[in-house]
Amino acid sequence: MSESLNTLQILLNLLTPGCSASEQFELLRQLDTAQWEVFFSEADRQGVTPLLYPLLVELENVYSLEFPSKENLYQSFITTAVRNTIFLDDAETLFTKLRAAGIATAGLKGIYLLENVYGNIGTRSMNDIDILVRKQDLAECIQVFEGLGYKPNSYFNLKDENIDTKHVPAMQIPGGPLVEMHWTLLEEDEPFTIDAQALWQRMMPVKIANVDAVALCVEDLVLHLCLHLTYQHYLQLGLRGLLDIALVIDKFKDEIDWQKLVVIAQSWGSEKATALTLELIETQLNVPIPGEVISALLPGGIEPALFENARSQLFERKKFEIRLTPDLLEMNTNKNVFSKIRIGFTRVFIPRIALARIYNVSPKSPKIVWYYLFRLSYLVKNYGKTLVRLQSETKSDEPALQEAKISYSLHEWMIN
Repeated sequence: MSESLNTLQILLNLLTPGCSASEQFELLRQLDTAQWEVFFSEADRQGVTPLLYPLLVELENVYSLEFPSKENLYQSFITTAVRNTIFLDDAETLFTKLRAAGIATAGLKGIYLLENVYGNIGTRSMNDIDILVRKQDLAECIQVFEGLGYKPNSYFNLKDENIDTKHVPAMQIPGGPLVEMHWTLLEEDEPFTIDAQALWQRMMPVKIANVDAVALCVEDLVLHLCLHLTYQHYLQLGLRGLLDIALVIDKFKDEIDWQKLVVIAQSWGSEKATALTLELIETQLNVPIPGEVISALLPGGIEPALFENARSQLFERKKFEIRLTPDLLEMNTNKNVFSKIRIGFTRVFIPRIALARIYNVSPKSPKIVWYYLFRLSYLVKNYGKTLVRLQSETKSDEPALQEAKISYSLHEWMIN
């Protein structure tokens, strides 16, 4: 195998749904020790290391494949499995209690995918437990959680408008995983229109942590994961984020109603984000998407340069010394001093409700005014040096600026 080993391409081919054991063996059998090290480093960067252990052990058993770092891979796998077992144990308690209270509960993202798509609980990591309940059930749902000892980690009041958030602040019992209680998939002030009532009408029955529950129908599931990866996370979840969707499509390939998916995407206004994600899945993981689907979502197609930028954002995941937010980028681009001040002013003086959630204080409390000073101090401490550095137009910061411009322009393209 050549020295210019394309470890990303090997990973993509290896994890393509339907790739046979013999094909996987052929991909890996010629790697030497140094190349294995580079391969494992790329897998870690793409968030798919836990997937490798059972796959490689099977190839070892069937084809006598020799691979290094077996103990390290095992530790990664078993750590993920143990952590997920704790998550599933907590989820079983929550879903059981909510079901007993007559509250319909849907599992979102990892807590559904883990058992119903991945199967092996050691192969996909999770950061929290995401559930979806009807908005009218939130008060009772919160009571159930509080009865179990869960407490929110920040301010929240059901009487507030809450259009800038999609879930109750993360709730947790001491030592347990975070739980996010959603009532919608995306914030109401985002430029998408997701009909929560329609979601519930389309739900499918499933088992989650040994409990009868529901989950998004497969079309809604694909669309939600597309938005989660491509729009909400700015294509920054790497291969694992793309693999989630590819595995769902592969598992339910005989059940997906693609025309229905297109109609729902159009009703959400998520045609561009969906089309881009599906094109990435088809071209990078060889999961077939019916030809008419992407053209129905985006009749003009996706420009090659835009697609390549998206692919780069997804897989390269470049790290830079400076961290650029949309506001910093706008302040740097805007040469008018008063415009810069206006942008900074809006970032400091955010709505009271947003400030209340950040600092866990009631928006009606007289003390909240002082938290704007904390907000100013935080922004200066975390972004002040970056802003000054940008004003000096240091050449070494050009790559970071260019990547940020690409990222935020892709984000804007999805909603315009």
